[in-house]
Amino acid sequence: MPPDKQYHRQVKAGQGYETMISQKKILVVEDNEINRMILREILSSRYKVLEAGNGVEALSVLREYGEMVSLILLDIVMPVMDGYTFLSHIKADSSFSSIPVIVTTQSDSESDEVAALSHGAADFVAKPYRAQVILHRVASIIHLRETAAMINLVQYDRLTGLYSKEFFYQRVREILMQHPDREYDIICSDIVNFKLINDIFGIPAGDHLLNEIGRLYKKVAGKNGICGHFHADQFACLLERRWNYTDELFIRCNARINTLPNARNVVMKWGIYQVADRNVSVEQMCDRALLAARSIKGRYGTYFAAYDDELRNRLLREQAITDSMEPALAKKEFEVYLQPKYRIRDHRLSGAEALVRWKHPVWGFQSPGEFIPLFEQNGFITKLDQYVWERAASVLREWDNRGYPPIPVSVNVSRADIYHKDLADMLLGIVRRYRLQPSRLHLEITESAYTENPEQVIETVGYLRELGFVIEMDDFGSGYSSLNMLGKMPVDILKLDMKFIQDESAGTDDGGILHFIMELARWMDLGVVAEGVETRQQLERLKKADCDYVQGYYFARPMPINEFEELLRNGQTAMEQEGMGDEDAREPQPLPVLLVADEDASYRGDVRETFEGSFQVMEASDGKAALRCMADSKSRIAAVILSLTLSGTDGFSVLEVLKREKMVPDIAVIATGPQDEAMEDRAMELGADDFAGRPHSQRSLRRRVLRAIHGKAPRERAFRPGQILTLGEDKIYEETDDAR
Repeated sequence: MPPDKQYHRQVKAGQGYETMISQKKILVVEDNEINRMILREILSSRYKVLEAGNGVEALSVLREYGEMVSLILLDIVMPVMDGYTFLSHIKADSSFSSIPVIVTTQSDSESDEVAALSHGAADFVAKPYRAQVILHRVASIIHLRETAAMINLVQYDRLTGLYSKEFFYQRVREILMQHPDREYDIICSDIVNFKLINDIFGIPAGDHLLNEIGRLYKKVAGKNGICGHFHADQFACLLERRWNYTDELFIRCNARINTLPNARNVVMKWGIYQVADRNVSVEQMCDRALLAARSIKGRYGTYFAAYDDELRNRLLREQAITDSMEPALAKKEFEVYLQPKYRIRDHRLSGAEALVRWKHPVWGFQSPGEFIPLFEQNGFITKLDQYVWERAASVLREWDNRGYPPIPVSVNVSRADIYHKDLADMLLGIVRRYRLQPSRLHLEITESAYTENPEQVIETVGYLRELGFVIEMDDFGSGYSSLNMLGKMPVDILKLDMKFIQDESAGTDDGGILHFIMELARWMDLGVVAEGVETRQQLERLKKADCDYVQGYYFARPMPINEFEELLRNGQTAMEQEGMGDEDAREPQPLPVLLVADEDASYRGDVRETFEGSFQVMEASDGKAALRCMADSKSRIAAVILSLTLSGTDGFSVLEVLKREKMVPDIAVIATGPQDEAMEDRAMELGADDFAGRPHSQRSLRRRVLRAIHGKAPRERAFRPGQILTLGEDKIYEETDDAR
């Protein structure tokens, strides 16, 4: 529809205001005011007319309106800046070069017309102006410009000037049909973490980088290829095969990209699809090249990958896993296995790590190394983690109901979980639903998670720690965190990376790095668990380094829950279960010591009877004898029942010695005495864990002792030796002090 009719129809429809806003603009550049007035009269009924008296003024108008100007009517002979000079300026500026120009002049000679057209003018009209000629030529040229712009918009990417995605596909189809005897490759690329470039340097900087990469693509492709920009950071290129692809080739390309402005350690990954089967659609060819590029994301030092049958099969396998994951969770195909943790000092069972296994009804057991990374990529890991947390808490509740030792279970918290706004509420809801202390769930958070968004991770994990959960830094030693950062991280336990343990054990005998980490942990009051222990040599090295706890195939593989429960029922140690270690270690382990310091021999006898078979009960009738017993059996004493009214050195004096010698954190102390509030307060201030006023029942005393031992793991150190817990109705076995 002609512009004038379209305008009047919109006005009649009540769209006059919108039309005025979108009305096409024509810039009249003419030094003669009468001529400008004539042109204004001719054009103003259909267009919005902008005016300038010379080339300089016209450039100023263009800078204000830019590409909103649909056409320029330009006089050649003008003061300050003539028409030809003005033409050379705008054709050199990409912002204005696409605006068509009609040159007006007094002369209608052929030489003037040729001169105008050679300078870039779209048309030429002579004065005096004829209204209908002007209107028709203006409307015709604007229409041509708009049609060309639409075609250009469809065919070319506006940012880079490369082919658009759809037109690239079309051109590839044409080329492959025209040259059936030639061999071609499609190369697609992705920029790793391009979003960070936009976030850090701004979108204009990112666009500029993409534009520069587009130019580099055109230069590399040359006359033997075509290039397209699909969207964001994705580029594609069709090349006639003329070289062998090597890492060196793409390393050079990557290096050239990093010399571009706004390139800051840019890493690009390329995928190659060798065109063999031309029955495959071009869209699918490009998808395969992009899949090849994505398959090496996260692989340092690998810059390109070719799509082949192996990659195709792997991608089909990943798709099959992805399609099956939701139904598998609904059908409870995922099972929680437990891998025991043992205390090095006496090889006793001290806890477990919950690991997920997938038993597919058709495929059988699936490797976690295959499906866990895939679930981390697609986000399903958060649902799977929640399932494991729920199952672990349910098992702990069952064990408590059966009277098993209240050992902790470690569960994995993925990086995706940490950024979930309801993480703390979910975990707290689980432990409350199963009536558990938060300390019964240890949260394993991989070391690398702390480096991605340290502030948010520290805040989230710190809050979980305040709620009572024990935080284990998993994979410590894998090389991500600095010692400076470690001091800021809310952590209770370091879990040494399996590979680190294996590498260290293969090194020299001094174990310098391992000893350094142990000293660091002691200084920071952190527990240390070594995972992946597979050989006697590794265990001995960890013993020398004074490591606290271990897990690994040397002791036990991850096992179903019912098999782990056998360990709890039988009270087996690692050595007894597997028949490993020293001959001495296979002997029955000595019972932990319970010291009863009381002046009443009858009371001491009642205590001995209550705990016999579960503890080695030692007796002391006065304070000095109690201190001697503690000095002789310090490493094995789990608890002391201490009368505050001992003769000579009384119970308060004993408490003061324990506090001064820093033995209070390691030994559970239950103070006894007459029902006296002041006496109770003083005992608690000196470090007693509980106060049992007399008279009291032995059953009540037994509960207090066990509860005190259970609570001896302070926040700063979640593992401590000497904890005794119940097993069954009457028996008591030693377990970790890891009550947190």
